[in-house]
Parts: sequence; structure tokens; C-alpha cells
Amino acid sequence: MEIYIDGEKVLWDSANEIGLIDSTCGRKWIHWQSPEISENDVIEIRLTNPHRFGNKNAYNELLGSIYGGSEDAFDSFMLKTGQTSRVIGTFLIVAAIMLLAGALFFGLLHIDSGVTVGNLGAFALFFGGYFILDTVDLPLWSWLFAFNTYALQICIMLAATCAAACIAESINRAARNTARAAAFASGAVNVVSALLSLFKVMVIYDTLFFWLSAHIVIYAVLLGCCICECVCKNVTDRIAIASDFLLIIAAFADMVCFIAGGENAGICSKLVFLILFLIHLVRMIMVIPMNYKAAREAEQLKAELAENRISIMLSQIQPHFLYNSLNTIYGLCEKDPTAAKKAVSDFADYLRGNMDSLTRKSPVPFETELRLLKAYLSLEQMRFKKKLNIVWDIQTDSFMIPSLTVQPLAENAVKHGICKSEKVGTVKISSRELDDCYEIEVSDDGVGFDVNETKNDGKSHLGIENVRSRLWKMCGAELEITSEPGKGTSAVIRLPKKNADGKD
Repeated sequence: MEIYIDGEKVLWDSANEIGLIDSTCGRKWIHWQSPEISENDVIEIRLTNPHRFGNKNAYNELLGSIYGGSEDAFDSFMLKTGQTSRVIGTFLIVAAIMLLAGALFFGLLHIDSGVTVGNLGAFALFFGGYFILDTVDLPLWSWLFAFNTYALQICIMLAATCAAACIAESINRAARNTARAAAFASGAVNVVSALLSLFKVMVIYDTLFFWLSAHIVIYAVLLGCCICECVCKNVTDRIAIASDFLLIIAAFADMVCFIAGGENAGICSKLVFLILFLIHLVRMIMVIPMNYKAAREAEQLKAELAENRISIMLSQIQPHFLYNSLNTIYGLCEKDPTAAKKAVSDFADYLRGNMDSLTRKSPVPFETELRLLKAYLSLEQMRFKKKLNIVWDIQTDSFMIPSLTVQPLAENAVKHGICKSEKVGTVKISSRELDDCYEIEVSDDGVGFDVNETKNDGKSHLGIENVRSRLWKMCGAELEITSEPGKGTSAVIRLPKKNADGKD
């Protein structure tokens, strides 16, 4: 730029004289206020656009920023010029932060609309930056001239990509994958433009022509996806698809206007976006309570489902336990009526005192589980007499455990370990406290089995899996079973202390 007043040069760009225009472009900015000028003075401004893809729009912007008036009124006038855009941009950025926070909250609640809210929030964030930075008075309150231009273009680029992502998410059927690919392509074009500028292949302003050309194609694909959405099936959200059409048409108009060198490029996108943003913000505020209520109901249903699963598991175990106990008493009736009579009495006391543990769906003190276990094994010892030995090694019982989780393990040890062996067998019950967990072990020296062999005996074998599942679901505990044919079996329960201390 060179400025002459009455034929005398008063301002010139020294870069022109030393041939450094390409290296200084985008890194050096000049602003100038004239001395006092009379109405009879002749002002001549000579402009040269060094950019590879320069157009009339650059000249029009410069001419539009020239102010004619007194020096005292200049700052006040210019600051008022961009005030509306700054207020709108600030509002959009604040709303965007709230939307992004809402998207994070929705994500924690596993609400599907969180992605849509996040895309809209990101779109509003960058478009808000676009509103603030695209003002004539920017140099008066921000002296980072080159940074402002870079930031403005980056906001435009990212806003366009976020818009593409929002459009892709509003398409629900066959065209969605194509729309998502277009949004991904938009992001890829942004990265390429940034890298070209970063490695000084071309200044960022010159990448804009390629960026616009690529996005005209990308938005044409998105427009085709929207048309496909309408033609191929019934549209479930007419407001969303109408918003997509308006946004794409506005973006097309501004891109063509910019390439053609028209004035006020970007005005269509700004106006359409602001209207659509307000519409969708109101819709979103109305939908948030419904989404939150649906998420809470889903959590309740999930809890009820888990509770029902536990109830089913208990219903499978209880009849099994009662059947085996009665079967033991039945066996004693023929062999030892006196012992059977005592066993019936003990079993009746056992049922009266421990029925609550059979139906309880929360963990119980281990000492309560231990009483059930001792009663059961006492009945089994009455049945098998000297063939079955019971060894107790209880080092601690001050923790909680899901009810009826140790008894099925002892039952397996007796029924499948000792009973199938011809020799006298021993079942050992032990508990101990470790640094991070409690361990309960039920072991036997019976026939054992190959843990890697699949059993094809026609039985479901649900008991142990039920125990394993309840231990994990109710207190995060693990059940490990090891066995060796001819040597016996060991079942070890490990309960994390944080879930077994009875404080919850």
C-alpha cells in the first residue's frame, strides 16, 4: 500500500522496495492515520495484493475500513461498529461452554444425544470466535494483528467442520456413513491447510482458495445426503433436516461470494446460523429434562434387572439346598433312626433360625454363613459317618459375604469329591485375612477332575456359575477353582476388603 496526498508520498510499504512481500505477508501489519486533510486535497491510495488468489473482496474490506471524520470521534465510532458482533460472539461462546458441559454430563449418563449436544457446542464455540474476530474495529482492542487473522481463519475452518459433523449426526439412515465421511474429509482438509501454513509452503490466506474449493464439494455431498434422507424415507425430525438445508445453502452462498470477490462474505452463514442456533437451543432445553428422566429410569431398570437376576439365582440354589438336606435325613432314617430324629430336630431349628439368610439379597456376616455351613456339614457327617472328616481353620470371620456362596462349594466337595472316592475323605474349610482381601477356601482330597475337560453328563451345572456370578455382582469377589484327578479340588473365594468390610 502506498498513499499520496497532493502527489506527495506519505506512506509506503518498505517491503515493496526490497522484495520481501512474500516473507512479510501475514506477519507484518500497518495502520495509519492521516494528518489534517482539507476538502481540496487529493488523496491517492495505490494497492497491490501479493496473494496468489487475491480478489476484489480484499480491496473492498480495506476501503470499507477507511474512516472520514475527526480524530477524536474515530475510536468511539470504530468500537461501536463491531459491538453487536462481539456481544453475539460472547453469547455463543458462553452457550457453547454450557453445551459442552452438558454433553459431558450426558456422556456420563450414557445418553445418546450427548454426541449431538457436543457437536452443536463445538460449532457454537468456533462460530462465536468467528463473530468476535470478524470485525473492522479489531485492531483497536487487540494488537496481535497477524494472530487475529490466523485465529479468524481457523475459527472459520473448524466451524465448517463442526457444521458438517452436526449435519451428519442428524441423518439417520443409509446416507449417514457418507455424511460422516464428508465431515471427516472436512477435518482432513483443515489439517492439510494448517500444515501447509506451518511449514511455510504458502501463507494461510492463500490456502483459503483450496479450502473453499474442497468444501464446496464436501457441502455438495452433504446436500445430497440430506436430499437422500428426504426422498428415501419418511423424515422423523423435519426441523433438523430443514436446518441442514438452510445451513448448507447459506454456506454455499458465502463460499461463492468470497471466491467471486463479493462484499460482506459470511453474512448469510452468520444470520442463518444465529437463527438456527436459537431454535435448536430452545429445543434442547426442552428435551434435557426428558433425557435426564429417561436416563434415571434406565438406571432404575438396570438395577431392577440385576436384582431380578440375583433372585433367580437364589431361587435355583434354595430348592437344591433343601433337597440335599432332606435327602441326607432320608438316608439316615433307614441307617440310624435315632440320628435321623436328631437330624430332623436340628434341621428344623436351622430353618427357623436361618430362613432370613436364604432369601436375603445383600451380603451377610461371614459368621452367619458359617453357621449355615456347619449345620449342613453336620447333617452330611451324620449321613456318611466315618467316611467324611471335616477340618475347620477359621482365622477370621469379621467380614461380609453374599449368603449361600460357601455352602454350594462344600456341597460339591462332599458330593463330587468325597462320595465318589472309595477311601475316607476330608473337607477343609479355612478363612484368612490378607493385605487387600479376605480368602475363604473349601478343599477336599477326593477324586478331583480335569478343569479343562467339558462335562457332557446331561446336567446344567449352574450352581458354581451362580455362585461365581453373585460373588462378582454383589461385592466384586472372584472364585478360583483348581483340581487334579486323584488328588482333590480347591475352591478359593477372594473378597476385596473395600467391598467386604460391612461399611456400605
